[in-house]
Amino acid sequence: MLDSDAVAAHPWCGPAEGRPLAYRGPHRLSRDGWTNFAGRLERGEEIALLGALAVGHRHALDVGGGTGELTAAVAARAGRCAAVEPHRDRVAVLDAMAGAVVEVHPGHAEALPFADNSFDLVLAAWVLPYVRDLRGALHEIARVCDDRDPDAAVVIVGGAPDNELVRLLNETCVPLSGEEPDHQGFLLTEAAVVFAEHGFAEFSLLRTEAALHFPEPVESDRIAVAATTLVDFWFEDHPHAAAMRHALEPALAEHFAHRPHAIGDQATVLVARPSARGPRPTTCRRSA
Repeated sequence: MLDSDAVAAHPWCGPAEGRPLAYRGPHRLSRDGWTNFAGRLERGEEIALLGALAVGHRHALDVGGGTGELTAAVAARAGRCAAVEPHRDRVAVLDAMAGAVVEVHPGHAEALPFADNSFDLVLAAWVLPYVRDLRGALHEIARVCDDRDPDAAVVIVGGAPDNELVRLLNETCVPLSGEEPDHQGFLLTEAAVVFAEHGFAEFSLLRTEAALHFPEPVESDRIAVAATTLVDFWFEDHPHAAAMRHALEPALAEHFAHRPHAIGDQATVLVARPSARGPRPTTCRRSA
């Protein structure tokens, strides 16, 4: 097991150089850009891992239901799974798949609509880059997980330092965006600090690999489609989006020369479990 200092120093939460002192603020996530991105994303290993982590739990929460794949996998392994999703169209999708063991709630990570200690497992996969208040969201995630249960866990999925998608966006699009670079390891280290404050101070780190797939047989078509998919994921409505797509093309040609049909979305998974450090801070209880 690791403590929060060891998490911060771990190479899977790196790189240490370039780590910001404060949260850069949320990425924009448009509906069309996200839908196109999700349609090409294969995350079987990640879903399998998170489903396995749910074994033995009784009531789980998926913060950010998204497409529902993770919610369904966790519900199949735990007794019940709730999902919180801020986007109305995705709430409708989740509602359509909801059953006796899946509960769907509209809401945001910064204000989870549950009482303290409501769950024995709380997961947030690829959510932290999109919250407006990073620490507020982390406090909420820890608040609703029951630190009195020695088997409880909080699980965060974020980008690994070798994430190919983030690297391409950071190196090519971010300089044109006027925004700060993305540092996924910063989000994970902030999570460890906040969770430790709430009594979840024993950590482990795991790795998973997902990938965006581009089966187009003609390289020029593949490059064009990949440039649009990547830019629209974070920058669809940005005034320099067209310039970003153009700038990505040579970088994608170089990438596809070595990995012709996929762009990796490698992840670091932070698992936080309760320790015997004493009580969590006093919180304002929310009604369920």
